[in-house]
Amino acid sequence: MTQTMTEPAPAPAHVPPELVRDFTFQSLPGAAEDPMLAVADALRDGPPMVYVRNLRFEGYNAWVAARYEIIREAYQNPELFSSQSITSFSGLLDESWPFLPIETDPPEHSIWRTLLNPLFAPKRMKAVEADIKATAEKLVSAILAKGEAEFVDDFSAVFPIMIFLSLMGLPFAQAAKFLEWENGVLHSRDLDVRKRSAFAIRDYLVGAIEAKKVNPADDVISYVLTTPVDGRAITDQEALSVCFMLFVAGLDTVTAALGFMFKHLAENPGHQQQLRDHPEQIGEAVEEYLRAYPIVTSFRLITRDVVFHGVQLKAGERIALSLPLAGRDGEAFANPDVVDFSREKLDHISFAAGPHRCLGSHLARRELRVALEEWLTRVPPFRVKPGERPETHAQGVFGVDYLPLVW
Repeated sequence: MTQTMTEPAPAPAHVPPELVRDFTFQSLPGAAEDPMLAVADALRDGPPMVYVRNLRFEGYNAWVAARYEIIREAYQNPELFSSQSITSFSGLLDESWPFLPIETDPPEHSIWRTLLNPLFAPKRMKAVEADIKATAEKLVSAILAKGEAEFVDDFSAVFPIMIFLSLMGLPFAQAAKFLEWENGVLHSRDLDVRKRSAFAIRDYLVGAIEAKKVNPADDVISYVLTTPVDGRAITDQEALSVCFMLFVAGLDTVTAALGFMFKHLAENPGHQQQLRDHPEQIGEAVEEYLRAYPIVTSFRLITRDVVFHGVQLKAGERIALSLPLAGRDGEAFANPDVVDFSREKLDHISFAAGPHRCLGSHLARRELRVALEEWLTRVPPFRVKPGERPETHAQGVFGVDYLPLVW
């Protein structure tokens, strides 16, 4: 029988048939309501490693690690699990430069992290905390005046982006267009949409970089352009790559984390009241929400043939390191599907691990904490609007698309 375009190609001969799966995260049962639970339910009781065909899009096959310890180990072993060419963003531009610093391995990776770490270090983030709080206060005041909110449009898609664009030195007036491009690159399964979005981001950033060369300011792009890299000036291509990475990585991760955090609070009034009565637990709550609702799946390129946790991996294959699977692993966390603000041990890896641990984790934590403090202090007990249903997605970075709230 002739194979159709939609029929998955056979798995490689070295992959045991019992380990082969065919799904995308979005297609799993329950993914539209709770993608983290859907992914966990699909894989945590099965083999620790499975081979998934067409995981991201047609023809994109990858091993999936289904256990916290395996995922952590892989993140910490860049020699075996390389970050080179994992995003293919430059490929969308018909080019081949690496996406800096995400698509580099040690020791080169440390050069780029040395450049960028000061921008997002705790001391620097503490300095912008007043701006974070003022932004949250402004948005919540506008929401209170309306009497209800669509949380994504009114807060979670606006709050972190206002802060991020201010840090980057980019105009908030263009935020809607930036989000459209970012969504196209990260979430679309249509190659033409992904390519158009990538070219739009590239063209905009090229113009922004040229403008900052002429009129540098106290912002991230100017810093990248004027700070030496390993004792030399950064090239135009390198500057574009770094800024492209920051642009794509910075526009929706906190938005997604906020969406799941507030969706849970709206659906669980007991937890909401607990934090209202005990605001001193907000810090612990942020960490528990990060554990229970991680949003990122990273991919790595396998560098050599190896038997890894009993499975034969081949050089050139990919492995998916899905943080939702790590956070919901019952071998690592007791009652993993239960949100518990008083967990004694909370060694989550929701910002990844190893050399590629999330650059913006200190900023993200502050934004999540300030958002909780502001809402729970000023907004009455809120819930999902009667007759409405939240909408989520599990394509690319997991996220909440629609969350209507009333109080």
